[in-house]
Amino acid sequence: MIADPPRTPSHIDSTATLDETIRRDALDCVMCGICVPHCPTFALTDNEADGPRGRISLLLGISQGDLEPDAAVRRHLDTCLTCRACETVCPSGVQYGRLIDNGRARLAQSESGDARPRAQARQWRLLRDQLLTRRRRLGWAYGLYRLAARLRLGGLARRLAGPLGRALPRQPAAPSTSRPSHVKPSRGTVGLFIGCTGAAMNAPAARAAADVIRALGYRVVTPGEQVCCGAMHAHGGEPAGAEALRARNARVFARRGIETIVVVGTACASELGRLETEHGIAVREITDWLVDRPAEEWPTLGTLDRHIAIHTPCSQRHHLASPGATRRLLERVPGLSLTAIDGNQRCCGAAGLQALLYPDEAERLREPKLDSIARIRPDTVVSANVGCATHLAAGADLTVRQPVELLAESILAAR
Repeated sequence: MIADPPRTPSHIDSTATLDETIRRDALDCVMCGICVPHCPTFALTDNEADGPRGRISLLLGISQGDLEPDAAVRRHLDTCLTCRACETVCPSGVQYGRLIDNGRARLAQSESGDARPRAQARQWRLLRDQLLTRRRRLGWAYGLYRLAARLRLGGLARRLAGPLGRALPRQPAAPSTSRPSHVKPSRGTVGLFIGCTGAAMNAPAARAAADVIRALGYRVVTPGEQVCCGAMHAHGGEPAGAEALRARNARVFARRGIETIVVVGTACASELGRLETEHGIAVREITDWLVDRPAEEWPTLGTLDRHIAIHTPCSQRHHLASPGATRRLLERVPGLSLTAIDGNQRCCGAAGLQALLYPDEAERLREPKLDSIARIRPDTVVSANVGCATHLAAGADLTVRQPVELLAESILAAR
């Protein structure tokens, strides 16, 4: 059984500190409204409280003691996707991502259960802590689902899995096999972070990333003791839990003498980016890291005659400020024709646990992406975020791949 988050007398001091931080960030907002048209949840409801300006007003009221959070306030704040599109366009430089995370942490300290983030509910914390953040358990469970799909029982398995089944891809990718590199490692060592899904939905990408990095002449260290990046905790009102997970990962990689961690997944890379200031370990998302490799490091790439539809995750566009990285990387591969999915600047609705917590909203946001993919009729869809890839693949009969998988395939084609 999972216990409720501790609410001790120190809660009073931490609440006061959070209120001060929230108030300071909220007062940076001049309420100009430039951000509002860029907010995907406001577009769904046309409700000011479901946009960044409205949410900032709610948080300011809470932090000043003028507003007591309840279920309605919780829903307005909870349904934010943390895409940070508003932060990108804000002329005042409001740190909205930090503001909404702190706001949820503040809600988590509420005495009223109705006001706490939905992610704090016992069933969701149980799912997160006992399955979604346990790489080996999730890999085992996903392997069973992959077997069911191969036996044409995937639909039944998704129905039996309840809310989780609604988020599973209709065509689970088959596990990839190792492709040994003939290049002797001579350019140094990098740590590889594969995330909670590295033995499940992201297993092919994790394998491809290791193969590509080795082909470029680097030794790859993938510690089995690595744990969740902490993103689900950070966005679900548990900053202390996220910090503890980041610190544990820092210790795991530091023990191996790793100075640079390459991360397979944009959302994990965004969360782990804090390790640079907290622990002095460089963190790079795999697509960005590969784009920056000089020409002399690259092996010969074989031709892939394929039409690719590119999805750009919010974590890549806004959090990492690298919206063109996937295109720049895939332009290296001979034969690829690249087309961006329409509306890439707007969140697909996955947003970590949001696709589970608020599936109706997530699916409404996904529909335009799937419509665009249907019009493009690509051979392959790519996304640098496994959560987005899984969410898209749950809505249509398609497999969404990580860009590095195509790179690994191109290297193999040239041999």
